[in-house]
Amino acid sequence: MSKPEKIASAVGVPAPNLHALSASGAIVRLSDGKDYIDLMNGKGSITLGHHHLVVTEAIISSLNNKQGASTCWSEPFEALAEIIVADSGIPNGQVAFFSSRTEACRAVVQCARKITGKKIIASAGYHGWGDLWASPSHFLQPNESGIIDFYFIPELLADVLENYHGEVAMVMISPDYVHLKPETLKKIAHLAREYGVLFCSDEVKNGYRSVTGSALPPVIGEQADFYTFAKGLCNGQRLSCLVGPTEMMQKTKHMAYTAYLDTVPIVAALATLKYMHDEQGYKRLVTCGSMLANTLRTLIAQAKLPIKVMGDGPLLQFICATPELDEAFYTACGKHGLLLYKFDNQAISLATEAVLTELEIHFKQVFSELALHFSTQHQIYVSIERQMEAAFNMIDGASDVMPAADAIHWLQRYAL
Repeated sequence: MSKPEKIASAVGVPAPNLHALSASGAIVRLSDGKDYIDLMNGKGSITLGHHHLVVTEAIISSLNNKQGASTCWSEPFEALAEIIVADSGIPNGQVAFFSSRTEACRAVVQCARKITGKKIIASAGYHGWGDLWASPSHFLQPNESGIIDFYFIPELLADVLENYHGEVAMVMISPDYVHLKPETLKKIAHLAREYGVLFCSDEVKNGYRSVTGSALPPVIGEQADFYTFAKGLCNGQRLSCLVGPTEMMQKTKHMAYTAYLDTVPIVAALATLKYMHDEQGYKRLVTCGSMLANTLRTLIAQAKLPIKVMGDGPLLQFICATPELDEAFYTACGKHGLLLYKFDNQAISLATEAVLTELEIHFKQVFSELALHFSTQHQIYVSIERQMEAAFNMIDGASDVMPAADAIHWLQRYAL
């Protein structure tokens, strides 16, 4: 991956000197003049497809009608807040809006500390950039900002809650359903309740991307205290939010900023959520993802390649048996017109439905090319260690494919 010379941030493009010219649906046209099928989809935030007509028309209509103002509230904000609170399932809930999930995550940490008067946050998963989430100097100890990472291992969370008993303000996770079993998530939530600690579900991977609101409550059998949602709300527009009970959300009332009342992402969110509701969008995403995953597994088996596909949609991840095959795989995908999120999760949009046949053709070309060098008559399985490495790349934590003691040893030896 490379980036423009004058941009400091490491925002990449699929190959040196390439950039996007245009995008529509599942297709991105790059500066080499070629069309690519996009499976990164804005790191999963594009749920409808690029430049979806419903969202585009809603934004244009809002601008043409001069809807709202950056000075005070307008009706779309209230309408969206009502939808999000209802979708969250939190009784008597309120919403605080932000521009990015990093901001929403920072807000919930401050909120939890104000409510409890405690500093320690037990965290698992990715919650944004910044020093707040910096790696600590020592395993299972707080960093300078009071964050302790337990890497999705319930036994480590139990140690944190016991060792810092009475000091923990909140347990905060980014739920994953590709590498983690429901039982693991349930144990984590129950530990938070057992120790009387606030619990936040940071919906970076799944909120409004695979379900309406959060998929976590039916998995763990209860509500979290807080949820953060982001760009899946609005087909990739710059918007996030924190939702929680009214009495707790009062701690966020002064968390405002100059662009708070920008109407464009709010209008985009209303259009996106209405379309997803009316067109059974989330059900279709899951179905499409499952079809793609099954097709990929069939093609891989036919090519006799040591590649594993994790997940059944809308999120998928490729795990190759060796680093050499990893590099060859992503290089071949670019060569054959596929845009992938390297080493991380792939994410489909509703527009992927229309290109499933093309995806099968392109991936068949990729796997046929790889089979010339990596195919084996005696199946080489993707090792548990490679699966752990892939999970860490995707969820910033440990897969529960290993027993806890082995996972802790792996983390200390290879990941930290």
